[in-house]
Amino acid sequence: MLNWIARRARRKRNAHDLYGSIVALSRSQVLYAQMGVPDTVEGRFEILVFHVFACLDRIGRISSENSFLAQDLVNVFFADMDTTSRELGVGDMAVPKKMRSLAAVYEERMKTYRQAGEKKSGNSLAAALAGNIFSPADAPAKAPCLAKYVRDLQKSLSDTGITDLEAGRIRAPDTSMSGGGSEK
Repeated sequence: MLNWIARRARRKRNAHDLYGSIVALSRSQVLYAQMGVPDTVEGRFEILVFHVFACLDRIGRISSENSFLAQDLVNVFFADMDTTSRELGVGDMAVPKKMRSLAAVYEERMKTYRQAGEKKSGNSLAAALAGNIFSPADAPAKAPCLAKYVRDLQKSLSDTGITDLEAGRIRAPDTSMSGGGSEK
């Protein structure tokens, strides 16, 4: 019994560590200043959801035995969205409705990114992300830079093992033109 409690506490801690790293990646000013992602609540939400998707996808590719980490990560994400909604002034009575709306958007994005990811092309995934972030007029100019970021993020995550994910160690994709990466 105590082993189960300790494992559960460790899993929750792992999910929080991983989510903290995902949030740090999604807050990178390069995404907003250089790649043109709108620095708005909606823009930040879209980038955060995409990073959560990328990590969930990597966890799923490593092993289905890691479904606890994936579920715990989703739970932490939605707990954060609940807290953030309240901090942004959504009233207690409106939070459940707002959370249902966010859950529907989240599920739609996961489905879109999963389908794009099945095409085995970073460009398909980048196009799906760009379609959610940029206006049709801005997409042609801004999407190529974001496509490179998506490919670099996928490469970085493909080199990341489950132990690193559990510890919240994910490498940020290099956002310079020279290549490489930095530890987050």
